[in-house]
Amino acid sequence: MSTTPGEVRRIVQSVSSAFGRWDCLKVNELSAVMSTVTAPWWFTGRHALELHLGRSWREHDDIDIGVCRMDIGALHGLVPSWELQVAADGNLHAWDGTSLSSDRHENNLWVRRPGGTWAFDIVIGDGDRDRWRYRRDPTFSLPWNLAVLQSPNAVPYLAPALQLLFKSVDPRPKDHVDAEVVIPTLDAWSLALLDVRLLRGHPWLGIVAAHRHGMQGPNVHDILDLRHRADVTVWVDGGWGIDALLGEQTRPHGDLDLAIPTRHWSTALAALASESFLLVRDDGPHNAVFGNEAGLLVDLHAYDDSTTVTGPDGIARQGPNGLAYEADGFCGSGIIDGRPVACMSAEFQMRSHTGYDFDADDRRDVIHLHQRFAIPLPAEYQS
Repeated sequence: MSTTPGEVRRIVQSVSSAFGRWDCLKVNELSAVMSTVTAPWWFTGRHALELHLGRSWREHDDIDIGVCRMDIGALHGLVPSWELQVAADGNLHAWDGTSLSSDRHENNLWVRRPGGTWAFDIVIGDGDRDRWRYRRDPTFSLPWNLAVLQSPNAVPYLAPALQLLFKSVDPRPKDHVDAEVVIPTLDAWSLALLDVRLLRGHPWLGIVAAHRHGMQGPNVHDILDLRHRADVTVWVDGGWGIDALLGEQTRPHGDLDLAIPTRHWSTALAALASESFLLVRDDGPHNAVFGNEAGLLVDLHAYDDSTTVTGPDGIARQGPNGLAYEADGFCGSGIIDGRPVACMSAEFQMRSHTGYDFDADDRRDVIHLHQRFAIPLPAEYQS
């Protein structure tokens, strides 16, 4: 796994103080320096968050600029006025102008006046001419206009949700402070990105959940109507599927889970793309999450309805080219926002909520199913 700019700096400084001290430039000073670089660049780190909010809330010990790996050659314009050193794996070595390898963890350039103190850090980002790409998960990419934003005075910076995503891996106390300040201010799209990209159980998810817009009943029908126009078979699954069975919304929902036949997969993706939904998490060939700028998240689950396979437990499941949905689970019907929908059965929902570390929402859903349909509680929910 690649290291963050802060991790690189801490590693190098812990190895030897001979690398010298830092005396960072200010935002306006660094903007002036980078104005001579012909390739796109942007502020990252804490300064990106401050540029988004237009204010500061704690002291700085660094300043970072992002440049795409394919544009590294444009940094030649900084030489000879500036000295650039590659920071990788706890060491520094002079940059000779050649390309930098992600495999060798060459993701940072430290910059200083020749013989002076370190002035700023260049973080090497990934992507191509059309899209920014997340280094920690190359399946996640966004158009550049969503990845890099501009302040009112046209200073470019990494979008706050993406910056927080980087900070979320092994967060330090100051990263938690940044999250507590920034997350409540984010728009629906940014909250949705964090909602789906933060790891399950991450402490920041509670802050996100308190402010996210989520998926409302009318939004569900907008998505289902889109599927109907595209002639795609869908079954409502997950939390909304349970509320459909209950005939009422019992809790907030961050997304909409839909089960679709694998033969409709490409058609479903095209329908979502026609409404500006973007892939925000790829969970494999038969499961993907899509989001739009309104903050709506759709979690697609594909099943193979061409055949069934009976397992050692005697249960017939769809397959093998898709997720192993129980074949008799596709018989539910329910109501969402006053309209009938096809959904997974109550018995299937109960069984599918077992065998993993469930959370409070899972427990609440299972209790509702137990009370409404008299289905026995699974053993793990009886304590």
